[in-house]
Amino acid sequence: MQPYNTDNKGSYDYEARTVPGDGTSGREFGSLLGEFFDQGKRLIRAEVTLAKTELREEMTKFKAGGAMLGAGAVLLFIGGIAFMLFACAALAEVMPWWAATLIVTVLFLAVGGGIAYVGIQRMKQLHAPEKTIQTLKEDSQWASRTFQSVKSQMHGHA
Repeated sequence: MQPYNTDNKGSYDYEARTVPGDGTSGREFGSLLGEFFDQGKRLIRAEVTLAKTELREEMTKFKAGGAMLGAGAVLLFIGGIAFMLFACAALAEVMPWWAATLIVTVLFLAVGGGIAYVGIQRMKQLHAPEKTIQTLKEDSQWASRTFQSVKSQMHGHA
């Protein structure tokens, strides 16, 4: 079984995961059950591969958002200290020192908050591994139908 192809945006094709016909006619229950579990193992491996791929993609987005948030914070801190001193000194020429420092502080908090907000919004764009969840649902339905078929074959031959 091939893992999910990320180039194809659709979901797994159920028919591509099944053998034509019921494949159970004239076979022993143990053989059918063994094949069922072998297919299940291959399916689980493919799902794990898909989940890893999707989580890796989401972590890349998370890292980008976190890096942007961190870079914004560092630049705000370094540049803010230098500019704060300049702005306070300049405003202190036309108003009391305490008023100048209050104005500069409020401006820095607003700009820093805006940059942090953008970084947080980027991090919120993370998604659950939707493709994996969908294929797991489909796989569960397939396994249930296949196992029911094996059970009905066993009861039919008993």
